[in-house]
Amino acid sequence: MTSLVADEAMAQRLLGWLVPDGDPLVALSAAEVERFCWYELPRKWHADTPEQRRAVAVLADLLTGVGRVRSAAVCTSATTAQVLAAWQRSDEAGFAAYRKAVAASPTTPPDVPELSWGQVMGIQEALARANLEGRLEQALDESELDPDARAFPAARRRLVQHWLTTAQPVFEGRVPLEVVRRERRELWAAAPLTERRALLAAVLPALEESAAAPVDTAEPLRWLLEQIGDGVTLTQAGYLPRELVAAAFARYPHWYPIGKGPRSEADLFQLADLHELARTHRLVTKRLRTLKLSAAGRAQLTDHQLRQRTAALAWLGTTAAERQVAECALGALWAEPRLREDLRDAIHPVLAAGFTHGDGTTMEVEDTERLLWRFWHTGRELGYLDERERSIDAPISLSATGRPAALAALRLLAEGPRDRI
Repeated sequence: MTSLVADEAMAQRLLGWLVPDGDPLVALSAAEVERFCWYELPRKWHADTPEQRRAVAVLADLLTGVGRVRSAAVCTSATTAQVLAAWQRSDEAGFAAYRKAVAASPTTPPDVPELSWGQVMGIQEALARANLEGRLEQALDESELDPDARAFPAARRRLVQHWLTTAQPVFEGRVPLEVVRRERRELWAAAPLTERRALLAAVLPALEESAAAPVDTAEPLRWLLEQIGDGVTLTQAGYLPRELVAAAFARYPHWYPIGKGPRSEADLFQLADLHELARTHRLVTKRLRTLKLSAAGRAQLTDHQLRQRTAALAWLGTTAAERQVAECALGALWAEPRLREDLRDAIHPVLAAGFTHGDGTTMEVEDTERLLWRFWHTGRELGYLDERERSIDAPISLSATGRPAALAALRLLAEGPRDRI
């Protein structure tokens, strides 16, 4: 041992904390060292600045002594000094610096199209992430990955994707991605309340089945993207051109069932909402008065899986309360059509138990009614609710494309990260 480890008391304290079961220090991963330096030491040790500095110096010496040079470098890095200084300023600054440092670490598994990591993880997801951290560290140590190379981010993503979609011994030969998704579905299905679980019961077996090939849904959105194509000229007021409005009315006459027809986008709110959806998801770009498809819009025009996901997100809404109402409504409608009032009354106890207004007051039935109207309204625009039911007093039912779209939307909720979609 070098002179720093002459601080035997600190060395023993570190070993007792980091390897309490007596495991060799060499088994400690770089990610565990990062977690200690950037979170556990400043947050849980209650040590002053000189003691924190002594702790990271002694830990660096211990790790160097067992050949863990990469992990030792974490302890003495500028990043660790900056994170510890941020914790000294405030908990808020410390958490922000910690999250930034973790995100920048080469041993942190990035989000990939197949899986976005949650901030709150189940046991299997945490196990998958820990093993991926070890795999990335191995790839760095063996020069399979070079963190300084321009191609490093793409190469790291490919490694993560391959590991997630390949059977792994740690999961007894099962594919990690499917293990994590199953765990997320189970946690989602078991979440409170009893009333919520009752509304979702009918759809759970369908979610447990292997996901079928995506169905080409959201036909109105596809039609609008086709019409915009390489570009249309907006009106002086910024609305879609009148000829496009007329084409929408001809294709979807139920959108404007009275009078001679709409004169502008302002008269056809369904078209206006689809236009807003396209803008919100950056499917279109605008230069002066020319509106045309963005690269994302062109991709979604040809890939109905991407388009279905965008439409599902729009149907679910953007706030937690909107998504709660949509989740319960989709579960209920999967079993059978429901009258609006019946659906509202079934959903309201779930919303009232889980949400309050900003001032702390309870959610009222009128709040549930408003959120349910948004769900119904968006579902009709996307073709997901049966168009034959044109009266607001008629039962609400899923259309032929609405059923696969409902499954896609519920999968986003059930299998997505627990803190976001």
